[in-house]
Amino acid sequence: MNRPLLYITLFAFLLLTAGCSDEKPKNERKGLTGYVIETNYEKKALLVAESDKTARDGDYDAEWYFVNDDAILLDRKNNKVLLTDIEVGAEVETWAASPSLESYPAKTDLSKLVVADDVQHPHYPMLQKKAIQMALNFVKSLSDKADIFIVQDAVSTESEWIVRVFTFNAGQKHEISVHAETGEVKRIK
Repeated sequence: MNRPLLYITLFAFLLLTAGCSDEKPKNERKGLTGYVIETNYEKKALLVAESDKTARDGDYDAEWYFVNDDAILLDRKNNKVLLTDIEVGAEVETWAASPSLESYPAKTDLSKLVVADDVQHPHYPMLQKKAIQMALNFVKSLSDKADIFIVQDAVSTESEWIVRVFTFNAGQKHEISVHAETGEVKRIK
């Protein structure tokens, strides 16, 4: 084999292997860890907001993630999940494929999302995700104005889920009780 042909072959091989690499895109960044606050399956979008677990100094980041065909959606066991399987109240960890647009909530393309296992109440079959959905619906019903809702945390007691929700624009904190057996929802404070 002559030298020019050898160099061309090596160069082509390098280009092909670099283009077919499984490496993450260089601009991929760790996104938010928090709860899904809103879904828009038609636009292939999820709104995720930080919780008390990851928010710093009471500043809760929120980001719309747009899911393209290259996005990887998994559960904790690395099984693929469908976008429509990801519901409001699900706890997720995200990675973004592009820089966020400067807004609140921010907007970006999703590259990967991992859904945490849902937590069941210790004494009743109600899942944490369901309690969060019910608490968010209750808080939304308290006002006719659009707002960004932050689920600060959700904890179980003997017979209920206590969900703390912060309304970003109104600057209000809500502590909501969801009875884990009856589904009764009420505001504690």
